[in-house]
Amino acid sequence: MARFLDALGRLCVRRRRTVFELWVAVMLGAGVLGIMHGGMFVQQSTLPGTETQRAIDALGQDFPAMTGPTATVVFHETPQAGPADWRVALTIGQSIENIAKLKRVAFVENPYAPGMGGLKDDNAVVVRLNFTGTMSDVGPADLDALNRAVEPARMAGLEVKFGGIVAMILNQPKGGPQEGVGIILALVVLLLAFGSFLAAGIPILVSLCGMAVAYSLIHFSASLFQIAPTAPMVAAMLGIGAGIDYALFIVTRYRQQLAEGDDVETAVGRAMAHSGHAVVFAGGTVVFAICGLFLSGIEFIGRIGIATALAVAIMVVAALTLLPAVLGALGHRIDRYRLPRVRPDRSSHRWTAWGRHVDRHAWPYAIVATLVLLALSVPTLSLRFGVMADSMSSPKMEARQAYDIVAREFGAGHYSPFVVVAKVPGEEKRVKPKRVVPTVDGQEGLSGLTGPAAVAAPSPSPRPARPKGAPDPDKKPDKDAILIGRQLQQRLSEAPGVVFVGEPVVTGKTAVLQVVPRDAPHAQSTTDLVHHLRDVEIRAVRDAHPGTEIYLGGENPAIIDLATTVGDRMLTVVVAVVGVALLLLVIAFRSVVVPVKAALMNLLSIGASFGVVTAVFQWGWGVELFGVDQAIPIMSFIPLFMFALIFGLSMDYEVFLLSRIKEEYERTGDPHESVVTGIGATARLITSAALIMIFVFASFVPQPDPTVKMMALGLAVAVAMDATIVRLVLVPALMSLLGHANWWWPGRGRPVAPPPPPEPVSEQLELELTS
Repeated sequence: MARFLDALGRLCVRRRRTVFELWVAVMLGAGVLGIMHGGMFVQQSTLPGTETQRAIDALGQDFPAMTGPTATVVFHETPQAGPADWRVALTIGQSIENIAKLKRVAFVENPYAPGMGGLKDDNAVVVRLNFTGTMSDVGPADLDALNRAVEPARMAGLEVKFGGIVAMILNQPKGGPQEGVGIILALVVLLLAFGSFLAAGIPILVSLCGMAVAYSLIHFSASLFQIAPTAPMVAAMLGIGAGIDYALFIVTRYRQQLAEGDDVETAVGRAMAHSGHAVVFAGGTVVFAICGLFLSGIEFIGRIGIATALAVAIMVVAALTLLPAVLGALGHRIDRYRLPRVRPDRSSHRWTAWGRHVDRHAWPYAIVATLVLLALSVPTLSLRFGVMADSMSSPKMEARQAYDIVAREFGAGHYSPFVVVAKVPGEEKRVKPKRVVPTVDGQEGLSGLTGPAAVAAPSPSPRPARPKGAPDPDKKPDKDAILIGRQLQQRLSEAPGVVFVGEPVVTGKTAVLQVVPRDAPHAQSTTDLVHHLRDVEIRAVRDAHPGTEIYLGGENPAIIDLATTVGDRMLTVVVAVVGVALLLLVIAFRSVVVPVKAALMNLLSIGASFGVVTAVFQWGWGVELFGVDQAIPIMSFIPLFMFALIFGLSMDYEVFLLSRIKEEYERTGDPHESVVTGIGATARLITSAALIMIFVFASFVPQPDPTVKMMALGLAVAVAMDATIVRLVLVPALMSLLGHANWWWPGRGRPVAPPPPPEPVSEQLELELTS
């Protein structure tokens, strides 16, 4: 690997113009694909194997209009107008009719029409609608059409808010000045690390070029697959941070080789052979760890992982191809435009002294560092998986404003009601229309044939038009379905935590009921209610009617099913990620103890980050500082993501530190001095890289999406813990305690220290003294 990377680096230096042309072509091509053919980032439209999906499938035959993505439209009073005014109410009715006429809308409630659902009072009117197709079919044009449809209500002075699937359209991932601040702070760290404006700008430039390609490809992939809105944000967080770090490691080694007298091509080749080798293993560990998310069994989680892994892989390619070409073009000019009074080389002496201090007091530092990490991990014991809901969003988001209006006017549970679907066995029966038999009444009956036509008798009144999306009236309601619907209504309405159960709507063999919970969608009591209704109330009715399929679905139960699936697969993902990381470390270092120790320490840092996220968001400790106005549960897939990402990132610093320690150990055979030398040589580098990651991650905390906030804070804390307590305290302390056992490998002996230089003879001493 080292020889290949050395040759690759030299080739990129010699053919740097070709490398630049290829990268420009790739960036332009990917940019065109992303801009011209990019898709919409959407949530997953199906959850195979869950009860929610079975409920949707059961609805498909008799209530097909209710199976599509949902949205909520809230008409709210203002000082100028309110629904209590009949003239304003007419504009609301006109707006609802406009929504029903939209081609992409399958069904919309209407509280002004009997039996058509919806909510209304003197202050607000709420209707829910279903789109046709799946979430992949929803686009910005649908939002524009909805805005045009509700224009009469807005013109009358009402406030109109959208929630549900439309909130996802409104909250497409967008960059902002916060990310720019993160990059500027990263540039400041690079300036202090290199002491040169030119050298500091190179990692930023390379990472931005790689991120441009990665983001464009992710955006284009959204037109082919369902990719969640969180994916580009996570990919940007990890991609930019990892790209800057990888370039930082290679540029640092390149400058060292130049200082030792190497020419430009040789310096690039050797930097690639040493630091580039570590970049490949570190990036590979991150990619494999993130790809382990596919084992979660949930497509959208796996696809977010693939998008993030793609960004990291492109950053590795950029560090191994574009960066050597840039270094070759700059040559010895890389240290131009130096920062006055900044001497980064002096810090290595302080870090060496710190490493020797920890080596001499290994036991106390190992114990204290472990206790600190365990203490930070304590809140993890109360970690509770929650759901993604508009009730958890930032108050600045329109979907949260829609929820607040519904909760204030009608109650929190009315925003996201449950749907119970019951389907009885047997074949459906259709109502046979009455056949009209023509009659002949004397000569008048033949007048149309023999003479002038008689005045036609008045035809029977036509059947009234069926509302759009309403059930087929020709399907005869099954008696058993009606009976089960009544039993479900009675039993569910008596369950604690339920405030309302609607009248069962029966078509054919299917009965549908709407169940309104008491509490907010994200409340633990709502999750408990879903499990109680499924496990107790609905099961009792199902057992009383063998063969009947009864399912509880809806937006909130769907996310609860998602959390359950994640919890069931969490152990599988953890074992797979840890196993792959251990295997890669064993291959990289030919050691048994070092990979096991690294995995255990990574688990400690992950536990600490989980604890901080739980304390902030779930316990509410300082949650207002992060733009959230209430304590909220941890979204179900956040711990899964954080584990894979943090474990991969932790291996970055582990690989760079251990590579230098092993190099020194093989040279000297001294397990203690090799650790001291490794800390002195890499601590400044690791600290700089960690600060860059922390600033990049922290710049995403102001994003309004709570998912991004949790992940950004968790990653920033994890990197901070890993680069300080773990790498600079716990690792040197434990390696000093284990000594030669760190590098034990079956059949391999200890390295032999080089012989000391021969002592000068007396004549040489006299000559040196006189000279």
